[in-house]
Amino acid sequence: MPVFQSRTPRHRAESSFRLGRTAILTAAAGALTLSSVAPAQAAPAATPQQLVSIQSQSSKAATIAAAAKNQLGVVQDCTALVTKALRAAGINHHGWPASYLSLGTRVSAAQAQPGDLVYYANGGMGFAHIAVYIGGGKAVHGGWNGNQTVIQTVHVGSGPVYIRVR
Repeated sequence: MPVFQSRTPRHRAESSFRLGRTAILTAAAGALTLSSVAPAQAAPAATPQQLVSIQSQSSKAATIAAAAKNQLGVVQDCTALVTKALRAAGINHHGWPASYLSLGTRVSAAQAQPGDLVYYANGGMGFAHIAVYIGGGKAVHGGWNGNQTVIQTVHVGSGPVYIRVR
């Protein structure tokens, strides 16, 4: 059972903290979890490179999703939306919707996370389409309703193909 003893309430740096078990901090898909396990059960710790990779992938995806949301209401097509969202994360790419498939790996709908790109062979109007997934079955789409940038369902046209950007 953790015990926190503070000598001076104003100075946490001068406090002592004891744990009866080993605390393990794990990072998975951008979420941090603190768990307590007995020393014999401790899993091998992630290397610093693995933690940086998880953190950078998570922050890159969050940047892409936020940059897409910041463009709501802007008059532009789908490729301009995605190009600007990627640029915010330091990725310079512009092309036809299918060209965005080369920027990452395909993931299933169950694995899709905010910041993943969503490709459609037919976006519902007979043309290929690209969007940014923001979670909850929603995506930011450019080129909708008079070329507006809007949030709509991810399930349009031929159906989504999710791309996790590298």
